[in-house]
Amino acid sequence: MKENIKKTRDKSKKRNMIIQGAIKGYMEYGYKNVSMDIIAELAGVSKKTVYNHFMSKENVILTIVSQYLEGKSALKEIYYDNSKPIEEQLMSFANAELYLVNTPERLGLARVLTLTFLEDQNLAYRIVMEFEPNHLKFIQWLKEAITDNKLVIDDLESAASIFYGLIEGSITYPALFQKELNVKYSQIILKEIITTFLCRYKKQ
Repeated sequence: MKENIKKTRDKSKKRNMIIQGAIKGYMEYGYKNVSMDIIAELAGVSKKTVYNHFMSKENVILTIVSQYLEGKSALKEIYYDNSKPIEEQLMSFANAELYLVNTPERLGLARVLTLTFLEDQNLAYRIVMEFEPNHLKFIQWLKEAITDNKLVIDDLESAASIFYGLIEGSITYPALFQKELNVKYSQIILKEIITTFLCRYKKQ
């Protein structure tokens, strides 16, 4: 039993070493220039070990994207609560979006993934198809806010796209060209975005 647990831990540790090696390689050389040999070298493991965990470097980046989005998805487990101000609930969704760029590590990874998707649009398309659409949880929240007579929205998809488009255009994408995210300034911008959104959709 103990031996099985140790083997599982060792396997998990090596898998994480490979992922970290791949991230380092993508950041230094770009996705297209990184081979499984380079990943193995940067991870400090054999090439055979890399292939024991991942069939290809595309499998590696799919895993990286999955882990990257996992934290964001967990933050977006937000359920409509009519006892809380609607502005506060919208801010929770907005801050979940900032998770992608609100630390130097995640900001660096966001830059890598952005460049990777620009380099390989077919890969970007496959990744988009692989993961749950970004706005589903928010759209469900909007439906409940409408039922509670707090919002008036005819097109939920458009409203969700506008909300996230404002955040991405004002904060997420500009952060890619900055040394680090200015969290204090970002909160001011988010409040303005929420005010703008509610001016359009809040029940008068």
